This record gives sequence, structure tokens and C-alpha cells, in this order.
Amino acid sequence: MAKYTITMSCGHTDTVELFGREKDRQRKIEYFEEQGLCKECYKKEMQAQVEKEGLVFNASVLPSISESDGDFLIYVWFSGNTMPHKEEIKALGGYKWEECQAASNLLSLKYEPCWGKTVKFQNLKEEIEKAKSIGAKEKFEKGLFASANYEMALKNKEKWQANKEQIDAIPKPITPEIVKDHYWNGRIYGKSGNYCVYLDNKKTPITDEQEKEITAYLTAKEEYAKKVDEIKKA
Repeated sequence: MAKYTITMSCGHTDTVELFGREKDRQRKIEYFEEQGLCKECYKKEMQAQVEKEGLVFNASVLPSISESDGDFLIYVWFSGNTMPHKEEIKALGGYKWEECQAASNLLSLKYEPCWGKTVKFQNLKEEIEKAKSIGAKEKFEKGLFASANYEMALKNKEKWQANKEQIDAIPKPITPEIVKDHYWNGRIYGKSGNYCVYLDNKKTPITDEQEKEITAYLTAKEEYAKKVDEIKKA
């Protein structure tokens, strides 16, 4: 490695570190002299490109899905001239300055921060309209990486649907009326003839018959959860 002071194509000098064989270094020096820019000119050119691009709202499908309803998950983020719109983006709700989860970034191990968040596909149209309201142009990620993400998401969705059909076929335990629609910690206190539960943080006496019903419900609920867990792990 060696440091070289080079007069760039912009007319300004800059110091760069070069590695490799002497002829390779010389080739890089010639490139900098003919096409290279000093650090300040490079920053100005990048800023000019960003300003010309404007504010862009991007969307990319993620390989995972929503476990609650099987919907596709979409990563949305802003690129381009985001600095003047920072507060507007934050006001849209949920956006954070974070590592961009675009398919092209994740699968190519490229690190690039952005204002982004994850939404369900069913909410994507709403996000697009919100982005347009602050002057953003929409852009959807395409290409090999995006296609790979979509294929993985589709497989996950198909598996989720198959699991759901199996889970729906399992009879769900019926919640006893006495605890239904109440906040309850799932515990029974006392002994025969003096049982109670706490509903909505209030002590509530129950009969021996109700204790048996609730105990049977808790056992059935535990068995149901195990069956569901087995299906999801399969």
C-alpha cells in the first residue's frame, strides 16, 4: 500500500491509498487523472444527482410473511433527496432511520441506511398515497433479488395456508362463561367448597362444578396449543 497525491479530472488534488502491483497502481492513477473527482467534487456531484432524482418511495417484497394472517410483508423506504423531507417522512408514522431491507441489499450483503419500515401488502396502497402526499415518486424493486424474495415469500404463504387448514380442523376449547370476556390470569385459587378466580383484578368465588369446568378447559387449551405448535414446527 502507498499514498499518492493525484490531480483529479476536476482539477483539484487529492490523496488516495492504492494497493496492488505497480502497473495496477499506475492504471488507477491514470483513471483518477482522466475521470476521477476529488472528495469535495464527488460529494457535490452525488448531491446534484440526489436533488435531480427527487424524493422516491420504494417497495420490496420480503421473504417472510405475516404469521397472523398469512399476508405478504413489504419493506417500504424512501431514497433520493430525503434530507429536506426528513420531518415529513417521520410524520407519516413508523419510519425509522435503519439498515435498508431492500432485497438487493440483503442478498448482496450491501449496507445502506434509509428511512424505512415493514407493512402488510393489504396496507401498501395506503402507504403509497401517504408518500405521494409529500411529493414522492413510487418505485417498486424488480430484478433477480426481488424475484428470489417473492418466491420464498410465496412458499412461506403456501405453507402457512396448509398449516391454517390443519389448525382450523382442530376443535377449539370453549371458554367457560364465567371467565369469558374478562381479564383472567388463568389460575384457580382455594380448595373444594371455597374456590375463587380473579376476574378483572377482582376476587370472584366459583363453585366446585365451575372449578371442574375451568380445569377441563385449561387442560384442553394446553393440548390444543401443543397440537398447533406441532403443526407449525412440522
